[in-house]
Amino acid sequence: MMKLAWNFLNPKDEWDEFMRAKFIIKSGNFSTITKGSSIWAGVRGALEDVSAHSGWVIGDGKCIDLWRDNWCSPLSLKDMINDDAIPWTDLNAKVSYIIFEGRWSIPYNLQLIFDRFGVDIHSIKINHHKPDRRVWKPDLIGKFSTKGAFETIRNKGQQNLWFKFLFRSAIHPRLSMWGWRLCHGKLPTDDNVQKKGITLASHCCLCANNSESIHHLFWDCSLSNCLWTWLEDLFQVQILDKNLKSFLKIGDSMSPYLKDLWFGAVWGGTNLIWLARNNNIFEEKSFSLDQEKRKWYKQIYETAMLTRGCMNNSLADLSFLHKIELPNHGEIKINTDGAARGNPRKGSIGCIFRDSEGKILGSFAQGLGLVSNYTAECMEIIKGVDLAASNGWLIAWVESDFKAVVEAFHSDIIPWILEAEWANVKQSIQQIRISATWREANFSVDALSKRGAYLLDGLCEFSLSRPEFLKKIKIPM
Repeated sequence: MMKLAWNFLNPKDEWDEFMRAKFIIKSGNFSTITKGSSIWAGVRGALEDVSAHSGWVIGDGKCIDLWRDNWCSPLSLKDMINDDAIPWTDLNAKVSYIIFEGRWSIPYNLQLIFDRFGVDIHSIKINHHKPDRRVWKPDLIGKFSTKGAFETIRNKGQQNLWFKFLFRSAIHPRLSMWGWRLCHGKLPTDDNVQKKGITLASHCCLCANNSESIHHLFWDCSLSNCLWTWLEDLFQVQILDKNLKSFLKIGDSMSPYLKDLWFGAVWGGTNLIWLARNNNIFEEKSFSLDQEKRKWYKQIYETAMLTRGCMNNSLADLSFLHKIELPNHGEIKINTDGAARGNPRKGSIGCIFRDSEGKILGSFAQGLGLVSNYTAECMEIIKGVDLAASNGWLIAWVESDFKAVVEAFHSDIIPWILEAEWANVKQSIQQIRISATWREANFSVDALSKRGAYLLDGLCEFSLSRPEFLKKIKIPM
């Protein structure tokens, strides 16, 4: 309605002119009769807001009503005088009537009115070479927009502290909804249930040492405290007073990249604590710190897939990324990387194999012929799984830093030249999962693939331990 009202006051086409002719009566006022229009009542109501927040850049004065437009003050002269005894229907002068050769030419009686209401008419500049222009005063350049109009007229409350930390592009909407419930205390903890008049014996199902409340469950419980302390160590921060406000505020000092990961961990962590609480109550599942930590790692990883922030080139930021998640017991993790010294040019692949304790079981590097980066990344996964199967490692988790390749394997749409080889390799393995990781967290195998670039086509190096040339490896989580 605001946009229709703006167009009504600033006609640009025949439809706007038709509306003005139909709903502006002879006195210059707006019609109070709908005249068969279903929208006029709404437009007329919006006209008050539009008029109150619009002003004029005075040009030749031919478009501005001297008495009814608010061109010299927030109110029009008619509204300031506020005298119904005056025959307003006979007063149709334009501002151009009091402009002569680009200067104000004010009649004595009109000057008395200006003086009466404290209007310094001579301080208003005239640009008589251009036509008059209505402007939207809340906007710096005077441009009207629906968004700007909404921001101007809506009722603004005090913004909550947690708002900017919760509704972010890197935070999944599901977590944002959860965070909203947490911040408003809309959770059926024992203390909230008791407030409804229901009598029950309250105890924290995680630590069994205290009654259950929102603050205790998430911040005072000994098991929750262990997780938060572990998260602080992971991000190399220290928080003395553990509460939601403290955890959110400390993230503000981090780089944009780590900031998103931190907020994702805070909102996701509180959600995982709540799920662990529900699993204990309704499914009688015991609380395991190791299992919870793995879930928290996964939550951080999911946030990393959504963030677009950049990181600082600092030891604190880089040391966080140089950590890897270990595979499950009985599972082998294969970190892979492929490269081409051009696209396409001579390529290479590299793989590192680890067990559930983080021990390096083997490493592999091979030189390739003329390939593209994409093909090299696909070949590395196939070769890594093939080597795992040939060494008797039949349950494998492959991790690559090329997300498009990971998605291609998930949808089973890989380069046709590799389809038969991949089908044969899958027959030799019992169980396999493939996921993506950060390139910065895949630097060990990146060094292997670069070494393979110096090997002749088809030549490979395989070691059943950590190779001597690999000076740095990722720290297991």
